Amino acid sequence: MQFWKGGIVRFQVKLCCALFLLFYHAPPVASQPKLVIDKPEIDLGVIFNGGSKSTKWILKNGGTDTLKFFSITPSCGCTAAKQPKKFLLPGESDALEVTFNSTGFRGKQSKYVNIHTNDPNEPYALLTLRAEVLEELEPTTKTSIAWLGTLPLGKQFQHAISFRNISNRAVRIKKVTSSSPKLGVKVETRSVGPRDSISVNVTVTPDKEGYFHEQFFLETDSKNQPIVPMRVSFIGVKGN
Repeated sequence: MQFWKGGIVRFQVKLCCALFLLFYHAPPVASQPKLVIDKPEIDLGVIFNGGSKSTKWILKNGGTDTLKFFSITPSCGCTAAKQPKKFLLPGESDALEVTFNSTGFRGKQSKYVNIHTNDPNEPYALLTLRAEVLEELEPTTKTSIAWLGTLPLGKQFQHAISFRNISNRAVRIKKVTSSSPKLGVKVETRSVGPRDSISVNVTVTPDKEGYFHEQFFLETDSKNQPIVPMRVSFIGVKGN
């Protein structure tokens, strides 16, 4: 009986020594950063064409080493991302602020933000931004770009663009502005009733060769869509 007990004790001692040597000689676990995002997708809801909305993602370092941001790149020029800290210590968080400008868009939109970090397991992360762009004064052509074609230099060209009030209230035009002195803009009336249309007369006199991309804006009394944007594009060429 004593022999049996002594054998058990010697076995336990050897097992403890073996476990001690195993853990003593085991290589240490390497510290690693880890990007943790509170949610992969944000829906901004409804935005009226010409307006902007901002939102925030919370970025956290859930790892054990410093998390470094190499780049944060939106997929579209209509989306601006405010760069957070260049690095986060373990357990530290920061907010990534993103703004979507709806000018020129309509309908359901999906925009993306790509994040590149030193997270060894997932160096690239993709954030999704969704919105639905609506209008009160809608171009009757169903597009926010008026293509005037090829225009000879020095000659005046006129073009009419119609907008329809698809809301259930009258909309008043308070002011009309353009992005360039070469683009003249006039409206025939200052008030548009529900389901009625308004005509905007555009005058262009090209003075240089090349492709031009200008804009004009209708400032309204609408709380939903105080700014109605419209792009005007053309190519200036030498006349015969």
